[in-house]
Amino acid sequence: MEEQKRSIPWKWIVVALVLVGLGVVWKTLPIQDWLTAFNDWVASLGTAGLVVYGLFYIVATVLFLPGSLITLGSGFLFGVVWGTVMVSISATIGASLAFLVARYLARGWVEEKAKGSERFQAVDRAIGQQGGKIVFLLRLSPALPFNLSNYLYGLTGVQFWPYVLATWVGTFPGTVMYVYL
Repeated sequence: MEEQKRSIPWKWIVVALVLVGLGVVWKTLPIQDWLTAFNDWVASLGTAGLVVYGLFYIVATVLFLPGSLITLGSGFLFGVVWGTVMVSISATIGASLAFLVARYLARGWVEEKAKGSERFQAVDRAIGQQGGKIVFLLRLSPALPFNLSNYLYGLTGVQFWPYVLATWVGTFPGTVMYVYL
């Protein structure tokens, strides 16, 4: 019998190494001290600080950095109104980018692995048909971590624009709460 040739899943190896690397960095480096110094610097920038902080928030969302700390910091730096506006826009953009990364780098692999799984196909179909509604309802609940869910939704059949709208509207109440705190 001829052995099947199996290709090495380089994409997944790289993703795993990056995630492990980020975990090691998070545990070994003084990131909280850096975030405090960053907040002080941004506060000194005045209005331009909103843009800088917003860009940082987008990158942090894609890289799985803790959004709750950054959201709390925005309330401290910019107040409830401007902090909420900045976080709402930045979190939605970051979530959308993470969704697109998952959709275009991992979707084919998930579909290939799930070909034989009727359960995954049924869930994927349901999310594809009712995606915006499901994303909205899940965004209201803290049960599924925000950064992780961005990537998970990208692996489903939910359409992009309903996902973006549901993410923005569904995260808004929590955003206001965290910025206010």
